[in-house]
Amino acid sequence: MRWVLPVVFAAGRAFAAEPGYVDPQLCARCHPEIARSYAASGMARTFSKVVEVPEAAYYHPSSDRHYRVLRRGSEFFLRRHQTDTSAREVNVLEKRINWVIGSGNRARTFVHRASSGKLIELPLSWYRENGGAWAMSPGYDLPDHLDFRREISGSCLFCHSAYPASWNEDLGAGIDCQRCHGPGEAHTAAPLKANIVNPARLTVARQMDVCLQCHLETASSGIADSIRRLGRGVFSYRPGEPLGDYKLHFDHAPGSGREDKFEINHAGYRLQQSTCFQASRDRMTCTTCHDPHQPAAATPERYRAACRSCHTSRHASAGGDCVSCHMPKRRTEDAVYAVMTDHRIVRRPPARDLLAPRAEDHRPYRGELVFFTPPKHPDAPLYLAAAQVREGNNLVRGIPMLEKALRELRPAGAAFYLDLAEAYRKTGDAERALKWCREAVKREPASAEAWHALGDALLRAGQTAEAVRALERARKLRPTAPVLNTLGIAYGAAERLDDSLRTLKRAVQIDPDLPMAWLNLGVTLEQKNDRAGAESAYREAIRLQPDFTPARRHLEALRSR
Repeated sequence: MRWVLPVVFAAGRAFAAEPGYVDPQLCARCHPEIARSYAASGMARTFSKVVEVPEAAYYHPSSDRHYRVLRRGSEFFLRRHQTDTSAREVNVLEKRINWVIGSGNRARTFVHRASSGKLIELPLSWYRENGGAWAMSPGYDLPDHLDFRREISGSCLFCHSAYPASWNEDLGAGIDCQRCHGPGEAHTAAPLKANIVNPARLTVARQMDVCLQCHLETASSGIADSIRRLGRGVFSYRPGEPLGDYKLHFDHAPGSGREDKFEINHAGYRLQQSTCFQASRDRMTCTTCHDPHQPAAATPERYRAACRSCHTSRHASAGGDCVSCHMPKRRTEDAVYAVMTDHRIVRRPPARDLLAPRAEDHRPYRGELVFFTPPKHPDAPLYLAAAQVREGNNLVRGIPMLEKALRELRPAGAAFYLDLAEAYRKTGDAERALKWCREAVKREPASAEAWHALGDALLRAGQTAEAVRALERARKLRPTAPVLNTLGIAYGAAERLDDSLRTLKRAVQIDPDLPMAWLNLGVTLEQKNDRAGAESAYREAIRLQPDFTPARRHLEALRSR
């Protein structure tokens, strides 16, 4: 019997919205027509409380899991089960649907708020294509997908929601006026004295940045596509400031074979690769073609007018619309049941079938990352180095790059030191991982994440007593279920089984959906000769994560004794 350690270096962080934001209904008092038309746009409908979800049944053969969308009164639920050899339902799990992500123009994904306060992306989504159909959420078409365990981060919510009061309170609705016009508190209090940002009066570059704060994503997964700058909160971007002062973006290196990748949030990314954009970046923006206050796409006439503002002679008499040939619709690679307009303007459309069905590609990328837009900041090498290692894409070159940048720039906070520690852990170098965890704690002694990572590294190195002390410090700073899970393991390794049992019970009380904590609780119960309790804990871990091999092995071993 043995406890199972999770990976803890990349723990999420809580956030609260920035001050100065108001209820967008205040904007509508003075701007009723704009507010009315904007309310019908896709941006205004990107996040909402669930009102109606069609009941459905769906079977995912790759993971052998059945899903059903159910309605009970005014509430909606997603239910999952498997069947045993006698065709009985097993591993039944059901979660309430609390919110909807997506306008429905292309798709809708559903969100559950767990008792721990986490927001969980649900594994089944609705796609508009072919009249509407259910399929797995993007990234879930795998035998061992995350099921009901994919946590939605603040960075994810940023591009779908307005300005939540806090993570555990009102999450707001879709994108509102203030995402493009800035905080409205001063302006609504004194409209004639306090100006609001009018993006049309910004420089062309800053106008683009207002759109790109959400519409620039170089890759939805597999690489660290962007890193927020130190000291910047999730919702801290302000219209009018350079986007690079808020976050830096990265891309696959040239020659990697990813040059023509096309994903669902690639409008800004692909547009900037266009010759048309590059030749007219001093005057071309997203609003050249799109009116952000209006719903859906503009008419073909509007698009043609935008094209003919430059292409006057050659295409003055051309029929049809320019977009269908020069910006064709394509099936996206990350959301394979969605079709979007490719905003990379091309002279001739590709000859292949751009709408052909495709499967998700889960092959990991191993190679260099580069800046999408090279920044002028003196600390740029630090961010570029961190990008190499955060997803393990380029560890061999990235580790010495990051170590050099840390020694030269000595940034504040724990984050980049933990990046290096985790990179060393991935390579199996426990000694250097421990060294950089200690440096992270030294740099940010109030960071529960840093103390948790240090305790984990110490535990893996067999330094149990010091691990307990570090993890108790993490618990004092922020007693989350993952911290308590690791501390429970450390207590068990120190033969403090009563402390281990009490701590792991508290972990599953805080977050009853954490399979790892249930597994480790089972190990401790087994150590205390509570076979029935251990079996129940192992079964709960398997119910939460049917493909959780360590829990199945522990259960089989227990039942064989």
